[in-house]
Order: sequence, then structure tokens, then C-alpha cells
Amino acid sequence: EVCREKQEAAIPLVRLFLHYGRIVPFISAIANAEVKRTQDPNTIFRGNSLTSKCIDETMKLAGMHYLQVTLKPIIDEVRAENLRQYVDRIFTVITKSGVSCPTVMCDIFFSLRESAAKRFQGDLDVRYTAVSSFIFLRFFAPAILSPNLFQLTPHHPDPQTSRTLTLISKTIQTLGSLSKSKSVSMPFSF
Repeated sequence: EVCREKQEAAIPLVRLFLHYGRIVPFISAIANAEVKRTQDPNTIFRGNSLTSKCIDETMKLAGMHYLQVTLKPIIDEVRAENLRQYVDRIFTVITKSGVSCPTVMCDIFFSLRESAAKRFQGDLDVRYTAVSSFIFLRFFAPAILSPNLFQLTPHHPDPQTSRTLTLISKTIQTLGSLSKSKSVSMPFSF
């Protein structure tokens, strides 16, 4: 009751008692005091008391490895699976969108393809890499990264969405630069 901001008191207290191996007796003492003051069993440890803040802080510090071992593999899998699904969907719509590509862009890409193929006759893949560097690295990836700049969204995405879009954009850039790979077929033929 001495401190208004319970969190400000909890952090140094927990660190001090953890360091000296006395966290359990400390939390037991303040928990017992709180239990004695509680009138309704349905509200026990429900408030933002010093006890609850100290237990929260202890769980954060002492339980970090436990969380890493318990949840991280599944959370990473969920994130990777979501990312994989988004990348698959975006790459699929890009590769199937060639017929929708504006004529002027197709004409420019055809010109780039012919110029690169003529200059580097020994490199059969150059006709794809010359085009993919523009279509993926300079068109689709930036639009994914900053959709608001391309009028795809009315405002800049929230930080979580922005992080996901950054990962998708980087993956699309990588896929676009791998056009030499036999496993990646180019979406456009100009």
C-alpha cells in the first residue's frame, strides 16, 4: 500500500529476492497477507496487487526458459505455416496474373528480354532474370512491403501486419531472384 505503482515496486523486489534465493518466502508472505484481506474467494489474486505484480514478474523472469521450451516450437511453426501460406497464395496469384499485366508493361518486359537475350546469348536464363528483377524486386515486393504507397491499403499497416508483409516481401524477392532455378517457372512469357 506504500507504493502507488505496484509494477515499479515489483520489478526491483522480485529481482532482489530472486537473486538471493528468497523469492518463495517473500511471495508467500505477501500472498498470505492478501488472502487474509480478501473477502470474496472469487476475487482472490484478481486485482493489480503487489502480490499479483510480483508473481507476474517472477513468472516472466524465472519462466522464460520454460516458455521457450514449451511454446516456442509451436508458435514458430504457426508463424512459419502462416507465412508459407501467404507466400504461396501471393506467388500463385502473381504467376497466374500474366494475362492481366498491362500491355505497356508487357511490351517493356519483352524489350528487356530481347535486349538481354541478344547481349548474353550464352545465358539462356537471362531473358527471365532481366524481367524478374523488375517484376518481382521492383514492382511486387515493394507493393507488398508498403501497400499504402501503392494504394492497396488506405494507411500504413499495424506493426504486426507490417512485419508479416516484410517477411513476405523478402521471400517474394528471393523467389524472383531464383528464376534461374529449374523449379521456379516464370509467370510471364513476353
